[in-house]
This record gives sequence, structure tokens and C-alpha cells, in this order.
Amino acid sequence: MSDKKRIRLITFLALYVAIYVVLKYIGDLIPIFNMPNGGSVEVELIAVCLASYHLGWKGGAMTGLLSWLVTIVLGFVMYFVHPVQIALDYVLPLVVCGLASLFGNYVDRGRKEQGLLSAARALFIFGGIILSFGYSVHVIVIASAIAVAVFGVSFWYITNNTYFGIISSFFLKYFFTVLSGAYFWAEGAAAGSVAAWSFSLMYNLGYNLVSMIVCAIIVPLMADRIIKVARI
Repeated sequence: MSDKKRIRLITFLALYVAIYVVLKYIGDLIPIFNMPNGGSVEVELIAVCLASYHLGWKGGAMTGLLSWLVTIVLGFVMYFVHPVQIALDYVLPLVVCGLASLFGNYVDRGRKEQGLLSAARALFIFGGIILSFGYSVHVIVIASAIAVAVFGVSFWYITNNTYFGIISSFFLKYFFTVLSGAYFWAEGAAAGSVAAWSFSLMYNLGYNLVSMIVCAIIVPLMADRIIKVARI
């Protein structure tokens, strides 16, 4: 990477971290869907997802990590009970949101390769499902061919679409927060129990779902425009 590109990358990283901090401040000032024990709609994740599509998944992950460090320095409220809990509740969710572009869209693959990968996904999934029901070879071949023709197109669109990357990263974010809730926020012997898992699944669902929807609406609208006018 040339010095010019390196300077542009650092500048954009600083810009996205600054946007994250401003949005987080606004979100804390006017909390939306605020949960009693922490968790609310995180509009600041828009900045991290945008950084991922603009700067690549490495730049997105770096933006997430730097954003967390800056919010600590600035004294934003965070709940600390255990080092692993810190990683699950704060560090890993920001990093995986920064990986959004790794899961879908703007990949360096041509249409032919994308089409073949999508057809392979459809063949593997639907062929496996049909095989599990014990149908004859002829039925499996015909059904798999239909799956490749019909569902392969759907897979190509979904897995190479901005929404797929955002949904995938938020699913991982949700998993980390649920894991934290089940083991570090449950009291005493209840930690890791079925009741703790059930409560954590429900508790962390609402605000994560709304945050994902917000990012899925706003990020695709802005990502293309930013990439066209501000390439690194």
C-alpha cells in the first residue's frame, strides 16, 4: 500500500470512529428501546457497517475495535463483570459488525464464479434435504437440477447482497450477547441453565433485531454512493 493510500485509510478510519462516537452519544442521550439491564437500539453501528463496505472487512473490524477503545477513553457507560463478558458484550459484537462486507456483496469474484458458487450452495442444501428423505436417484437428480436452476438464482442474489452481510454479522453479534447473558448475567447456579438461555435469547432479541433493521435500511442506501465518491 502506498503512503497516499495509507494516509487516506487512516483518515477514513478516524472519520468512521468519530461518526460512531457521535451516533452513540445521540443514542445514549435519546435511548431507543432501552433495556433495563443494558442494551438499546445501536444506531452507531451504522458507522461500523459502512466502514466495512467502504474500507473492506479489515478496515471495518479495525473501526469496530477502535470505536470501543475510544468510547472507553471518553467514559461512556459500560457494564463490566468479567473479562470474557467484556469481549462478548462489547468487543466481539463491534468486530463482527465490521466484518459485514466479508459475508456478502462487493466480493472480488466475477459473475461466473458467483453463479457457480450459488448453484453449488443450492445443490448441496436441497440435494442433501431430498436425500435425507430416502427418495430414488432419479428424483434426487431432477429435484437437485430444479434447485440449481430456481434456488441458485436466489442464493446468488441473497449471498451477494448487502443485506446478507449485515444480517450475518448481526446474527453473530446476537449470539455473543446471548452467550454473555446466559453465563455472566444469570445469578449463581442458574448460569448456563435452560432458563438462563431462554431468558437471554428473549432479552437480547428485541434491540438487536431493531438495530439490524435500522442498519439494513440505511447502510445499503449509503454504501454504494460512498464507495463511488470516496475510494481509498
